[in-house]
Amino acid sequence: MPDSVALLGSAYHPAGGTRPGHRRLRKLDEAEMRADAGVTLLLRERSGGPTTAQSLAWLQSLPDAGARHLDIHQLRARHGYDPADRDRVVRWATAAGLQVSGEDAATRRLMLRGSIEQLARAFEVDLERFGLQLADGRSVEYRGHTGPVHLPTHLDRVVEGVFGLDDRPLARSHLRGLDDGRSAVFSYDPPQLASLYDFPRLPKGGEGVELVAAMIELGGVVHPFDLAASFARLGLPAPDITNVWLDGATPTPDPNGADVEVALDYQVIGGMVAAMAPKAHLTIVSYNAPNSERGFIDAAATAAGDAIRHPAAVSISWGAPEDHWSPQGMRGLDSAFATGALHGVTFSAAAGDAGSTNDEVDGYQHPEFPASSPHAWACGGTTLLAARGRIRTETVWNELARGAGAAGSGVSGVFPVPAYQAALGIHPRSADGGTPGRGLPDGAGNADPLTGWNVVALRRLRSTGGTSAVAPMYTALWTLVSAQLGHRIGLPHPALYARRGRGFNDVTSGDTGGPYRAGRGWDLASGWGSPDGRQIARDLGVRVQGPEMRRPRTEGGERGIA
Repeated sequence: MPDSVALLGSAYHPAGGTRPGHRRLRKLDEAEMRADAGVTLLLRERSGGPTTAQSLAWLQSLPDAGARHLDIHQLRARHGYDPADRDRVVRWATAAGLQVSGEDAATRRLMLRGSIEQLARAFEVDLERFGLQLADGRSVEYRGHTGPVHLPTHLDRVVEGVFGLDDRPLARSHLRGLDDGRSAVFSYDPPQLASLYDFPRLPKGGEGVELVAAMIELGGVVHPFDLAASFARLGLPAPDITNVWLDGATPTPDPNGADVEVALDYQVIGGMVAAMAPKAHLTIVSYNAPNSERGFIDAAATAAGDAIRHPAAVSISWGAPEDHWSPQGMRGLDSAFATGALHGVTFSAAAGDAGSTNDEVDGYQHPEFPASSPHAWACGGTTLLAARGRIRTETVWNELARGAGAAGSGVSGVFPVPAYQAALGIHPRSADGGTPGRGLPDGAGNADPLTGWNVVALRRLRSTGGTSAVAPMYTALWTLVSAQLGHRIGLPHPALYARRGRGFNDVTSGDTGGPYRAGRGWDLASGWGSPDGRQIARDLGVRVQGPEMRRPRTEGGERGIA
Protein backbone atom coordinates (compact mmCIF):
# COMPACT_ATOMS: atom_id res chain seq x y z
CA MET A 1 0.00 0.00 0.00
CA PRO A 2 1.51 3.39 -0.96
CA ASP A 3 2.45 5.86 1.75
CA SER A 4 0.59 8.71 0.04
CA VAL A 5 -2.33 9.32 -2.30
CA ALA A 6 -3.06 12.04 -4.84
CA LEU A 7 -5.66 14.62 -3.81
CA LEU A 8 -8.49 14.52 -6.32
CA GLY A 9 -8.70 17.64 -8.49
CA SER A 10 -5.57 19.29 -7.07
CA ALA A 11 -3.58 19.30 -10.31
CA TYR A 12 -3.89 22.55 -12.23
CA HIS A 13 -1.04 21.71 -14.59
CA PRO A 14 -0.78 18.07 -15.79
CA ALA A 15 2.15 16.07 -14.50
CA GLY A 16 5.26 17.11 -16.40
CA GLY A 17 3.47 19.72 -18.52
CA THR A 18 1.69 23.07 -18.47
CA ARG A 19 -1.65 24.44 -19.50
CA PRO A 20 -1.82 26.55 -22.68
CA GLY A 21 -0.61 30.09 -22.12
CA HIS A 22 1.63 29.12 -19.19
CA ARG A 23 5.32 28.28 -19.34
CA ARG A 24 7.74 26.74 -16.87
CA LEU A 25 10.57 29.09 -16.04
CA ARG A 26 12.83 27.54 -13.40
CA LYS A 27 13.06 25.69 -10.11
CA LEU A 28 12.83 27.78 -6.97
CA ASP A 29 16.23 28.82 -5.67
CA GLU A 30 17.48 28.21 -2.13
CA ALA A 31 16.38 31.60 -0.81
CA GLU A 32 12.87 31.09 -2.19
CA MET A 33 12.67 27.62 -0.66
CA ARG A 34 13.57 29.06 2.77
CA ALA A 35 10.84 31.72 2.57
CA ASP A 36 7.78 31.40 4.80
CA ALA A 37 4.36 30.68 3.26
CA GLY A 38 0.89 29.56 4.24
CA VAL A 39 -1.69 27.12 2.94
CA THR A 40 -5.36 26.58 3.72
CA LEU A 41 -6.73 23.04 4.04
CA LEU A 42 -10.41 22.27 3.58
CA LEU A 43 -11.44 19.30 5.71
CA ARG A 44 -14.42 17.06 5.11
CA GLU A 45 -17.75 17.64 6.80
CA ARG A 46 -18.38 15.67 9.98
CA SER A 47 -20.33 12.44 9.46
CA GLY A 48 -23.34 11.07 11.30
CA GLY A 49 -25.74 13.90 10.49
CA PRO A 50 -27.31 15.63 7.50
CA THR A 51 -25.01 16.98 4.82
CA THR A 52 -24.95 20.65 3.90
CA ALA A 53 -27.04 19.86 0.82
CA GLN A 54 -29.62 18.01 2.91
CA SER A 55 -29.83 20.82 5.45
CA LEU A 56 -30.27 23.41 2.70
CA ALA A 57 -33.06 21.33 1.14
CA TRP A 58 -34.73 21.03 4.55
CA LEU A 59 -34.49 24.78 5.14
CA GLN A 60 -36.04 25.52 1.77
CA SER A 61 -38.98 23.22 2.55
CA LEU A 62 -40.02 25.42 5.47
CA PRO A 63 -42.48 28.30 4.98
CA ASP A 64 -40.23 30.64 6.99
CA ALA A 65 -36.91 29.23 5.78
CA GLY A 66 -35.00 32.48 6.26
CA ALA A 67 -35.81 32.61 9.96
CA ARG A 68 -34.39 29.11 10.48
CA HIS A 69 -30.82 29.62 9.32
CA LEU A 70 -28.14 28.06 11.50
CA ASP A 71 -26.28 30.27 13.92
CA ILE A 72 -22.52 29.92 14.12
CA HIS A 73 -22.66 27.39 16.98
CA GLN A 74 -25.14 25.17 15.12
CA LEU A 75 -23.04 25.49 11.97
CA ARG A 76 -19.92 24.25 13.76
CA ALA A 77 -21.74 21.46 15.56
CA ARG A 78 -23.67 20.11 12.56
CA HIS A 79 -21.52 20.88 9.53
CA GLY A 80 -18.05 21.75 10.76
CA TYR A 81 -15.11 19.38 10.64
CA ASP A 82 -14.85 16.46 13.05
CA PRO A 83 -12.43 17.35 15.88
CA ALA A 84 -10.83 13.91 15.48
CA ASP A 85 -10.12 14.69 11.81
CA ARG A 86 -8.67 18.04 12.77
CA ASP A 87 -6.39 16.45 15.37
CA ARG A 88 -5.14 13.83 12.90
CA VAL A 89 -4.21 16.54 10.40
CA VAL A 90 -2.51 18.65 13.07
CA ARG A 91 -0.41 15.71 14.31
CA TRP A 92 0.76 14.98 10.78
CA ALA A 93 1.45 18.66 10.01
CA THR A 94 3.42 19.14 13.23
CA ALA A 95 5.54 16.09 12.45
CA ALA A 96 6.22 17.63 9.03
CA GLY A 97 7.51 20.81 10.66
CA LEU A 98 4.43 22.91 9.91
CA GLN A 99 2.57 25.15 12.34
CA VAL A 100 -1.15 25.81 12.70
CA SER A 101 -1.64 29.52 12.00
CA GLY A 102 -5.43 29.64 12.11
CA GLU A 103 -8.59 27.57 11.93
CA ASP A 104 -12.33 27.91 11.48
CA ALA A 105 -14.43 24.89 12.36
CA ALA A 106 -17.63 26.35 10.87
CA THR A 107 -16.13 26.60 7.37
CA ARG A 108 -13.90 23.53 7.89
CA ARG A 109 -10.62 25.35 7.27
CA LEU A 110 -7.24 24.73 8.84
CA MET A 111 -4.37 27.13 8.03
CA LEU A 112 -0.77 25.90 8.13
CA ARG A 113 2.54 27.74 7.80
CA GLY A 114 6.08 26.69 7.15
CA SER A 115 8.93 27.25 4.76
CA ILE A 116 8.31 26.62 1.07
CA GLU A 117 10.68 23.68 1.36
CA GLN A 118 8.70 22.17 4.23
CA LEU A 119 5.39 22.64 2.39
CA ALA A 120 6.77 21.10 -0.80
CA ARG A 121 8.07 18.09 1.11
CA ALA A 122 4.89 17.63 3.13
CA PHE A 123 2.61 17.66 0.09
CA GLU A 124 5.08 15.93 -2.24
CA VAL A 125 5.19 18.56 -4.97
CA ASP A 126 8.06 20.18 -6.84
CA LEU A 127 7.44 23.91 -6.64
CA GLU A 128 8.63 25.97 -9.60
CA ARG A 129 8.30 29.43 -11.14
CA PHE A 130 5.85 29.74 -14.02
CA GLY A 131 5.12 32.56 -16.43
CA LEU A 132 1.72 33.74 -17.65
CA GLN A 133 0.56 36.53 -19.93
CA LEU A 134 -2.63 38.15 -18.67
CA ALA A 135 -5.51 39.33 -20.84
CA ASP A 136 -4.38 42.96 -20.44
CA GLY A 137 -0.98 42.09 -21.92
CA ARG A 138 0.99 42.07 -18.67
CA SER A 139 3.33 39.17 -17.97
CA VAL A 140 3.43 37.78 -14.45
CA GLU A 141 5.34 35.08 -12.63
CA TYR A 142 3.92 32.80 -9.99
CA ARG A 143 4.72 29.77 -7.87
CA GLY A 144 3.13 26.49 -8.88
CA HIS A 145 3.58 22.79 -9.52
CA THR A 146 2.72 20.16 -12.10
CA GLY A 147 0.69 17.14 -11.17
CA PRO A 148 -1.42 16.68 -8.03
CA VAL A 149 -0.85 17.39 -4.37
CA HIS A 150 -0.27 14.26 -2.27
CA LEU A 151 -1.43 13.39 1.23
CA PRO A 152 -0.52 10.51 3.57
CA THR A 153 -2.89 7.58 3.15
CA HIS A 154 -4.42 8.01 6.62
CA LEU A 155 -5.64 11.47 5.55
CA ASP A 156 -7.20 10.23 2.31
CA ARG A 157 -10.67 11.85 2.01
CA VAL A 158 -10.14 13.68 5.28
CA VAL A 159 -8.64 16.66 3.45
CA GLU A 160 -10.71 17.86 0.47
CA GLY A 161 -8.52 20.74 -0.68
CA VAL A 162 -5.06 22.26 -0.26
CA PHE A 163 -4.85 25.90 -1.36
CA GLY A 164 -1.82 28.17 -1.46
CA LEU A 165 0.96 26.02 -2.87
CA ASP A 166 0.03 27.55 -6.23
CA ASP A 167 -0.33 31.34 -6.01
CA ARG A 168 -1.11 32.12 -9.66
CA PRO A 169 -3.21 35.25 -10.28
CA LEU A 170 -6.61 33.86 -11.11
CA ALA A 171 -9.53 36.26 -11.32
CA ARG A 172 -10.26 39.45 -13.20
CA SER A 173 -12.73 42.13 -12.24
CA HIS A 174 -15.78 42.59 -14.47
CA LEU A 175 -15.57 46.33 -14.86
CA ARG A 176 -16.11 47.74 -18.34
CA GLY A 177 -15.35 51.27 -19.44
CA LEU A 178 -15.17 53.00 -22.79
CA ASP A 179 -11.47 53.32 -23.48
CA ASP A 180 -11.61 54.61 -27.05
CA GLY A 181 -12.65 58.16 -26.18
CA ARG A 182 -16.38 57.57 -26.53
CA SER A 183 -18.90 58.76 -23.97
CA ALA A 184 -21.86 56.89 -22.59
CA VAL A 185 -25.18 57.47 -24.33
CA PHE A 186 -26.87 57.54 -20.94
CA SER A 187 -25.49 57.09 -17.44
CA TYR A 188 -27.28 56.66 -14.15
CA ASP A 189 -26.61 57.33 -10.50
CA PRO A 190 -27.21 54.35 -8.18
CA PRO A 191 -30.31 55.99 -6.61
CA GLN A 192 -31.84 56.40 -10.08
CA LEU A 193 -31.46 52.71 -10.77
CA ALA A 194 -32.81 51.82 -7.33
CA SER A 195 -35.92 53.78 -8.32
CA LEU A 196 -36.14 52.37 -11.85
CA TYR A 197 -35.88 48.82 -10.50
CA ASP A 198 -38.42 49.68 -7.76
CA PHE A 199 -36.22 48.77 -4.81
CA PRO A 200 -38.18 48.60 -1.53
CA ARG A 201 -38.03 51.55 0.84
CA LEU A 202 -37.58 50.93 4.53
CA PRO A 203 -40.26 52.40 6.82
CA LYS A 204 -39.31 55.76 8.37
CA GLY A 205 -36.25 55.82 6.12
CA GLY A 206 -34.70 52.98 8.10
CA GLU A 207 -34.36 55.10 11.23
CA GLY A 208 -32.55 53.13 13.92
CA VAL A 209 -31.76 50.19 11.58
CA GLU A 210 -28.24 48.74 11.37
CA LEU A 211 -27.40 47.26 7.95
CA VAL A 212 -24.32 45.27 6.99
CA ALA A 213 -23.40 44.37 3.41
CA ALA A 214 -20.08 43.10 2.08
CA MET A 215 -17.84 42.86 -0.94
CA ILE A 216 -14.89 40.66 -1.86
CA GLU A 217 -11.92 42.48 -3.35
CA LEU A 218 -8.80 40.86 -4.81
CA GLY A 219 -6.99 44.14 -5.30
CA GLY A 220 -7.40 47.88 -4.95
CA VAL A 221 -8.26 50.12 -2.02
CA VAL A 222 -10.91 52.56 -0.86
CA HIS A 223 -9.76 56.15 -1.37
CA PRO A 224 -11.20 58.45 1.36
CA PHE A 225 -11.67 61.38 -1.03
CA ASP A 226 -13.73 59.26 -3.44
CA LEU A 227 -15.83 57.87 -0.58
CA ALA A 228 -16.69 61.32 0.75
CA ALA A 229 -17.14 63.03 -2.62
CA SER A 230 -19.33 60.35 -4.17
CA PHE A 231 -21.96 60.43 -1.42
CA ALA A 232 -21.78 64.21 -0.93
CA ARG A 233 -22.55 64.53 -4.62
CA LEU A 234 -25.68 62.41 -4.16
CA GLY A 235 -26.70 64.16 -0.96
CA LEU A 236 -26.72 60.83 0.89
CA PRO A 237 -24.93 59.55 4.01
CA ALA A 238 -21.72 57.68 3.26
CA PRO A 239 -21.44 54.13 4.58
CA ASP A 240 -18.79 53.05 7.03
CA ILE A 241 -16.19 50.85 5.35
CA THR A 242 -14.62 48.05 7.41
CA ASN A 243 -11.59 46.38 5.85
CA VAL A 244 -10.70 42.77 6.67
CA TRP A 245 -7.24 41.81 5.34
CA LEU A 246 -6.61 38.12 4.72
CA ASP A 247 -3.68 35.85 3.75
CA GLY A 248 -1.10 38.60 3.88
CA ALA A 249 -2.97 41.06 1.67
CA THR A 250 -2.03 44.69 2.35
CA PRO A 251 -3.52 48.03 1.21
CA THR A 252 -2.01 48.44 -2.26
CA PRO A 253 -3.46 51.09 -4.58
CA ASP A 254 -4.11 49.99 -8.16
CA PRO A 255 -5.18 53.08 -10.14
CA ASN A 256 -5.11 51.13 -13.41
CA GLY A 257 -8.07 48.95 -12.56
CA ALA A 258 -8.86 47.55 -9.14
CA ASP A 259 -9.26 50.93 -7.40
CA VAL A 260 -12.11 51.79 -9.79
CA GLU A 261 -13.65 48.35 -9.19
CA VAL A 262 -13.61 48.90 -5.42
CA ALA A 263 -15.17 52.36 -5.83
CA LEU A 264 -17.93 50.98 -8.08
CA ASP A 265 -18.76 48.20 -5.62
CA TYR A 266 -19.18 50.31 -2.48
CA GLN A 267 -20.85 53.20 -4.32
CA VAL A 268 -23.47 50.93 -5.93
CA ILE A 269 -24.23 49.15 -2.65
CA GLY A 270 -24.11 52.32 -0.58
CA GLY A 271 -25.94 54.56 -3.02
CA MET A 272 -28.83 52.16 -3.63
CA VAL A 273 -29.26 51.28 0.04
CA ALA A 274 -29.02 54.90 1.21
CA ALA A 275 -31.57 56.02 -1.38
CA MET A 276 -34.13 53.59 0.07
CA ALA A 277 -33.04 53.86 3.72
CA PRO A 278 -31.38 57.27 4.20
CA LYS A 279 -31.70 57.17 8.00
CA ALA A 280 -30.27 53.67 8.42
CA HIS A 281 -26.65 53.07 9.39
CA LEU A 282 -24.89 51.03 6.71
CA THR A 283 -21.57 49.27 7.15
CA ILE A 284 -19.90 47.73 4.12
CA VAL A 285 -17.33 45.08 4.98
CA SER A 286 -14.57 44.65 2.41
CA TYR A 287 -12.90 41.21 2.59
CA ASN A 288 -9.53 41.83 0.93
CA ALA A 289 -7.34 38.93 -0.17
CA PRO A 290 -4.60 38.13 -2.70
CA ASN A 291 -5.78 37.26 -6.20
CA SER A 292 -5.35 33.48 -5.98
CA GLU A 293 -7.50 30.42 -5.37
CA ARG A 294 -6.50 30.46 -1.72
CA GLY A 295 -7.22 34.16 -1.34
CA PHE A 296 -10.61 33.93 -3.05
CA ILE A 297 -11.69 30.92 -0.98
CA ASP A 298 -10.52 32.39 2.32
CA ALA A 299 -12.31 35.68 1.60
CA ALA A 300 -15.60 33.93 0.76
CA ALA A 301 -15.36 31.50 3.67
CA THR A 302 -14.56 34.30 6.12
CA ALA A 303 -17.63 36.20 4.92
CA ALA A 304 -19.76 33.04 5.07
CA GLY A 305 -18.93 32.33 8.70
CA ASP A 306 -18.34 35.84 10.00
CA ALA A 307 -19.92 35.81 13.47
CA ILE A 308 -18.58 39.29 14.30
CA ARG A 309 -19.76 41.52 11.45
CA HIS A 310 -22.72 39.40 10.19
CA PRO A 311 -23.06 40.62 6.58
CA ALA A 312 -26.48 39.97 5.07
CA ALA A 313 -25.16 39.74 1.51
CA VAL A 314 -21.80 39.65 -0.26
CA SER A 315 -20.96 41.10 -3.69
CA ILE A 316 -18.37 39.43 -5.94
CA SER A 317 -17.25 41.32 -9.04
CA TRP A 318 -14.31 39.00 -9.75
CA GLY A 319 -14.09 35.68 -11.55
CA ALA A 320 -12.61 33.61 -14.37
CA PRO A 321 -13.81 31.00 -16.86
CA GLU A 322 -14.39 27.60 -15.28
CA ASP A 323 -11.42 26.08 -17.10
CA HIS A 324 -9.06 28.58 -15.45
CA TRP A 325 -9.71 26.98 -12.07
CA SER A 326 -8.54 23.73 -10.56
CA PRO A 327 -11.39 21.32 -9.74
CA GLN A 328 -10.54 21.51 -6.04
CA GLY A 329 -10.62 25.32 -6.23
CA MET A 330 -14.17 25.33 -7.55
CA ARG A 331 -15.21 22.77 -4.93
CA GLY A 332 -13.67 24.88 -2.19
CA LEU A 333 -15.33 28.15 -3.20
CA ASP A 334 -18.72 26.52 -3.80
CA SER A 335 -18.42 24.92 -0.35
CA ALA A 336 -17.96 28.38 1.17
CA PHE A 337 -21.08 29.65 -0.60
CA ALA A 338 -23.14 26.65 0.55
CA THR A 339 -21.96 27.13 4.14
CA GLY A 340 -22.85 30.80 3.89
CA ALA A 341 -26.34 29.93 2.65
CA LEU A 342 -26.88 27.76 5.75
CA HIS A 343 -25.76 30.73 7.85
CA GLY A 344 -28.14 33.08 5.98
CA VAL A 345 -25.56 34.87 3.81
CA THR A 346 -26.45 35.61 0.16
CA PHE A 347 -23.63 35.71 -2.40
CA SER A 348 -24.04 37.48 -5.76
CA ALA A 349 -21.42 37.03 -8.49
CA ALA A 350 -20.80 38.80 -11.80
CA ALA A 351 -21.40 36.50 -14.77
CA GLY A 352 -18.67 38.01 -16.97
CA ASP A 353 -18.20 40.79 -19.50
CA ALA A 354 -17.03 39.05 -22.65
CA GLY A 355 -20.09 37.16 -23.85
CA SER A 356 -20.67 33.45 -23.73
CA THR A 357 -17.17 32.66 -25.08
CA ASN A 358 -15.65 34.66 -22.20
CA ASP A 359 -12.76 35.99 -24.30
CA GLU A 360 -11.59 32.47 -25.13
CA VAL A 361 -10.61 31.85 -28.77
CA ASP A 362 -11.19 28.09 -29.09
CA GLY A 363 -14.71 28.47 -30.49
CA TYR A 364 -16.44 27.07 -27.40
CA GLN A 365 -18.66 28.63 -24.74
CA HIS A 366 -16.98 29.29 -21.39
CA PRO A 367 -19.21 30.06 -18.39
CA GLU A 368 -17.82 32.17 -15.59
CA PHE A 369 -17.04 30.92 -12.10
CA PRO A 370 -17.95 31.65 -9.33
CA ALA A 371 -21.16 32.82 -11.04
CA SER A 372 -21.72 29.22 -12.18
CA SER A 373 -21.87 28.01 -8.58
CA PRO A 374 -25.43 26.86 -7.80
CA HIS A 375 -25.09 28.62 -4.43
CA ALA A 376 -24.36 32.09 -5.86
CA TRP A 377 -26.83 34.46 -7.53
CA ALA A 378 -25.39 34.82 -11.06
CA CYS A 379 -25.64 38.40 -12.37
CA GLY A 380 -26.01 39.02 -16.10
CA GLY A 381 -26.12 42.32 -17.96
CA THR A 382 -28.52 44.51 -19.92
CA THR A 383 -28.60 47.73 -21.92
CA LEU A 384 -31.08 50.04 -20.22
CA LEU A 385 -32.76 53.13 -21.63
CA ALA A 386 -35.03 55.10 -19.31
CA ALA A 387 -36.87 58.42 -19.42
CA ARG A 388 -39.03 60.32 -16.94
CA GLY A 389 -38.39 57.76 -14.25
CA ARG A 390 -39.52 54.75 -16.29
CA ILE A 391 -37.72 51.97 -18.15
CA ARG A 392 -38.35 52.43 -21.86
CA THR A 393 -36.32 49.56 -23.31
CA GLU A 394 -34.08 46.89 -21.82
CA THR A 395 -32.22 44.32 -23.91
CA VAL A 396 -29.36 41.90 -23.32
CA TRP A 397 -26.06 43.76 -23.27
CA ASN A 398 -23.98 42.92 -26.33
CA GLU A 399 -21.51 45.54 -27.59
CA LEU A 400 -18.94 43.06 -28.88
CA ALA A 401 -19.07 44.61 -32.36
CA ARG A 402 -18.06 47.94 -30.80
CA GLY A 403 -15.39 46.44 -28.56
CA ALA A 404 -17.37 47.28 -25.43
CA GLY A 405 -18.08 43.79 -24.12
CA ALA A 406 -21.17 41.68 -23.60
CA ALA A 407 -22.96 39.97 -20.75
CA GLY A 408 -21.66 36.59 -19.65
CA SER A 409 -23.89 33.53 -19.74
CA GLY A 410 -23.82 29.80 -20.29
CA VAL A 411 -24.12 26.29 -18.96
CA SER A 412 -21.71 24.99 -16.35
CA GLY A 413 -19.48 22.10 -17.30
CA VAL A 414 -18.87 21.36 -13.61
CA PHE A 415 -22.11 21.81 -11.66
CA PRO A 416 -25.25 19.82 -12.54
CA VAL A 417 -28.68 21.36 -13.02
CA PRO A 418 -29.74 22.52 -9.53
CA ALA A 419 -33.07 21.47 -8.08
CA TYR A 420 -34.53 24.98 -8.26
CA GLN A 421 -34.10 24.95 -12.06
CA ALA A 422 -35.02 21.31 -12.64
CA ALA A 423 -38.23 21.70 -10.60
CA LEU A 424 -39.56 24.10 -13.24
CA GLY A 425 -38.53 21.91 -16.14
CA ILE A 426 -35.49 24.13 -16.80
CA HIS A 427 -32.74 21.79 -18.01
CA PRO A 428 -30.07 24.04 -19.56
CA ARG A 429 -27.86 22.36 -22.14
CA SER A 430 -24.55 23.60 -23.43
CA ALA A 431 -24.32 24.63 -27.05
CA ASP A 432 -21.11 22.57 -27.12
CA GLY A 433 -22.47 19.04 -27.30
CA GLY A 434 -25.73 19.46 -25.40
CA THR A 435 -24.39 18.53 -21.96
CA PRO A 436 -26.81 19.61 -19.18
CA GLY A 437 -25.64 21.79 -16.32
CA ARG A 438 -26.38 24.72 -14.05
CA GLY A 439 -27.57 27.56 -16.30
CA LEU A 440 -26.61 31.18 -15.75
CA PRO A 441 -27.39 33.97 -15.17
CA ASP A 442 -30.20 33.98 -12.61
CA GLY A 443 -31.04 37.64 -13.10
CA ALA A 444 -29.62 40.68 -14.84
CA GLY A 445 -29.35 44.45 -14.62
CA ASN A 446 -27.86 47.49 -16.31
CA ALA A 447 -24.25 46.69 -17.32
CA ASP A 448 -23.61 48.16 -20.76
CA PRO A 449 -20.92 50.87 -20.46
CA LEU A 450 -22.86 52.85 -23.08
CA THR A 451 -25.68 53.12 -20.52
CA GLY A 452 -23.39 53.03 -17.53
CA TRP A 453 -23.26 53.78 -13.82
CA ASN A 454 -21.83 57.04 -12.49
CA VAL A 455 -18.99 56.53 -10.04
CA VAL A 456 -16.41 58.82 -8.46
CA ALA A 457 -13.05 57.09 -8.70
CA LEU A 458 -9.55 58.53 -8.41
CA ARG A 459 -11.02 62.03 -7.92
CA ARG A 460 -12.99 61.93 -11.19
CA LEU A 461 -16.64 61.33 -12.05
CA ARG A 462 -16.78 58.61 -14.66
CA SER A 463 -19.32 56.30 -16.24
CA THR A 464 -18.57 52.60 -15.93
CA GLY A 465 -20.31 49.38 -16.81
CA GLY A 466 -19.92 45.63 -16.57
CA THR A 467 -21.60 42.94 -14.55
CA SER A 468 -19.30 44.26 -11.82
CA ALA A 469 -22.10 46.77 -11.22
CA VAL A 470 -24.87 44.16 -11.22
CA ALA A 471 -23.44 42.04 -8.39
CA PRO A 472 -23.40 44.95 -5.90
CA MET A 473 -26.82 46.01 -7.21
CA TYR A 474 -28.37 42.70 -6.17
CA THR A 475 -26.36 42.81 -2.93
CA ALA A 476 -28.04 46.14 -2.13
CA LEU A 477 -31.44 44.56 -2.82
CA TRP A 478 -30.81 41.52 -0.59
CA THR A 479 -29.59 43.86 2.18
CA LEU A 480 -32.76 45.95 2.07
CA VAL A 481 -35.04 42.91 1.98
CA SER A 482 -33.17 41.26 4.86
CA ALA A 483 -33.61 44.38 6.96
CA GLN A 484 -37.36 44.38 6.36
CA LEU A 485 -37.72 40.67 7.05
CA GLY A 486 -35.76 40.92 10.27
CA HIS A 487 -33.49 38.06 9.25
CA ARG A 488 -31.07 37.20 6.47
CA ILE A 489 -32.22 35.54 3.25
CA GLY A 490 -29.58 32.91 2.55
CA LEU A 491 -30.25 31.22 -0.78
CA PRO A 492 -32.92 33.22 -2.66
CA HIS A 493 -33.02 30.96 -5.71
CA PRO A 494 -35.67 28.39 -4.68
CA ALA A 495 -38.24 31.00 -3.65
CA LEU A 496 -37.69 33.27 -6.66
CA TYR A 497 -37.52 30.48 -9.24
CA ALA A 498 -40.74 29.00 -7.82
CA ARG A 499 -42.52 32.27 -8.71
CA ARG A 500 -41.53 31.75 -12.37
CA GLY A 501 -40.09 35.21 -12.82
CA ARG A 502 -42.91 37.19 -11.20
CA GLY A 503 -40.42 39.52 -9.50
CA PHE A 504 -38.52 40.44 -12.66
CA ASN A 505 -38.84 42.60 -15.75
CA ASP A 506 -38.65 40.00 -18.50
CA VAL A 507 -35.89 40.82 -21.02
CA THR A 508 -36.93 39.17 -24.29
CA SER A 509 -34.47 40.44 -26.91
CA GLY A 510 -30.75 40.21 -27.49
CA ASP A 511 -28.01 37.63 -27.10
CA THR A 512 -24.61 37.24 -25.48
CA GLY A 513 -22.63 37.03 -28.69
CA GLY A 514 -23.22 33.35 -29.33
CA PRO A 515 -26.01 30.76 -29.32
CA TYR A 516 -27.73 31.95 -26.14
CA ARG A 517 -30.61 34.32 -26.85
CA ALA A 518 -33.22 36.04 -24.72
CA GLY A 519 -36.85 34.93 -24.84
CA ARG A 520 -39.94 34.81 -22.70
CA GLY A 521 -39.35 33.63 -19.15
CA TRP A 522 -35.99 32.36 -17.95
CA ASP A 523 -33.28 32.14 -20.61
CA LEU A 524 -29.53 31.67 -20.94
CA ALA A 525 -28.96 35.30 -21.90
CA SER A 526 -30.67 37.29 -19.14
CA GLY A 527 -31.95 34.75 -16.60
CA TRP A 528 -35.32 35.97 -15.36
CA GLY A 529 -34.50 39.54 -16.39
CA SER A 530 -33.92 42.67 -14.32
CA PRO A 531 -35.34 43.05 -10.81
CA ASP A 532 -38.72 44.37 -9.77
CA GLY A 533 -37.46 44.99 -6.26
CA ARG A 534 -40.70 45.35 -4.34
CA GLN A 535 -42.18 42.24 -5.94
CA ILE A 536 -39.02 40.28 -5.10
CA ALA A 537 -39.41 41.51 -1.52
CA ARG A 538 -42.98 40.17 -1.50
CA ASP A 539 -41.88 36.84 -2.91
CA LEU A 540 -39.26 36.52 -0.19
CA GLY A 541 -41.84 37.10 2.53
CA VAL A 542 -42.16 40.86 2.99
CA ARG A 543 -45.61 42.40 3.06
CA VAL A 544 -45.49 45.50 0.86
CA GLN A 545 -48.16 48.16 1.26
CA GLY A 546 -47.93 51.43 -0.56
CA PRO A 547 -44.52 53.08 -0.76
CA GLU A 548 -43.19 51.32 2.33
CA MET A 549 -43.04 47.78 3.65
CA ARG A 550 -44.13 45.94 6.75
CA ARG A 551 -43.24 42.48 7.92
CA PRO A 552 -45.92 39.80 7.91
CA ARG A 553 -47.59 39.53 11.32
CA THR A 554 -46.44 35.94 11.56
CA GLU A 555 -42.84 37.14 11.77
CA GLY A 556 -43.16 39.52 14.48
CA GLY A 557 -35.86 59.57 -5.13
CA GLU A 558 -34.60 59.75 -8.16
CA ARG A 559 -31.71 62.27 -8.50
CA GLY A 560 -30.39 63.98 -11.60
CA ILE A 561 -26.98 63.33 -13.10
CA ALA A 562 -24.34 65.93 -12.34
